[in-house]
Amino acid sequence: MARSFHFGLGLSLVLTAACARQEPALYASAAEQPAYAERYPTALGDLRASYAASEQQAATASAAFAKYPDALDKPSWPAVRDIVKAADQAGGTGDLAQTMEEAEAVRSFYAAEKEPIHQKVAGSVEYAAKQKPCEVEQLGGTAAGAVDRAIDQSLEDRMHDHNPALRAIEDNQDAVGKQNIDKLTKQVDQITLASYAVRVRLPQAKRDLDLMLGEASSVKKTLEADQERATAVLADAHASKPAKTTAEKRRATASSALAALDTQLSEAKALRDDMERRTQAAQKTYDDALAGLLKTIDERAKAEPEKK
Repeated sequence: MARSFHFGLGLSLVLTAACARQEPALYASAAEQPAYAERYPTALGDLRASYAASEQQAATASAAFAKYPDALDKPSWPAVRDIVKAADQAGGTGDLAQTMEEAEAVRSFYAAEKEPIHQKVAGSVEYAAKQKPCEVEQLGGTAAGAVDRAIDQSLEDRMHDHNPALRAIEDNQDAVGKQNIDKLTKQVDQITLASYAVRVRLPQAKRDLDLMLGEASSVKKTLEADQERATAVLADAHASKPAKTTAEKRRATASSALAALDTQLSEAKALRDDMERRTQAAQKTYDDALAGLLKTIDERAKAEPEKK
């Protein structure tokens, strides 16, 4: 799968393309928990960024569909058509959607923790290397980079294992032609990713945002209460120095979150009000691009000499 495809916040439940009815959440809201409330404004911003990134990914991928046939060298066009259809359908299936969400959870975690993980890997490697008479310069950085590549490759392999279109390429490799397998694989990745974005991720982002906005009032009360508790500790002459240090930290964090909350809520509500239109536009762009691709493939299939 394309490694640049990021969906941001890992809040979504599995949603198939046919699932338009919104099911109630299976977990209680954490809006009354101070740690969640502190992260809430940033999470709103992340969800907006995630939606925009998915929207852009779908648009970029869809725009490239028209070039796909010319990139292939004399394949069996009927076989290519079946593979393209499989890639399109895979993007809306629960199996692929769940795999995408699992991968995104890994990517989100690793993106947030990459620097400390790199430091630990580099430190461990360099320590081990120093125990032996070998050159250690840059060894830690090399190992950390290898971890990055290994994670990306493992996630890509896992996506391919859950994409029936990749299996179709393997099953039809003679018809596709050895010279086309790598190119067609990359095309299938992009078609599936775009299909997933417009059929699952963009509609799901609307549901995620609705759920979060429904917590806004409770989150604000939680932050204000936490701020008040911290202020009370700071005003208590009998409170210990460590307790006051913690209270100062809590008050500053709550104040920062409250300061960002109104702006984030305003921008999130503006996005929510425009989400349906934007999602429908992205779906139409994708559908039109896919229809154009299939039309070109059909035309080439008709012109393809019959095999005796």
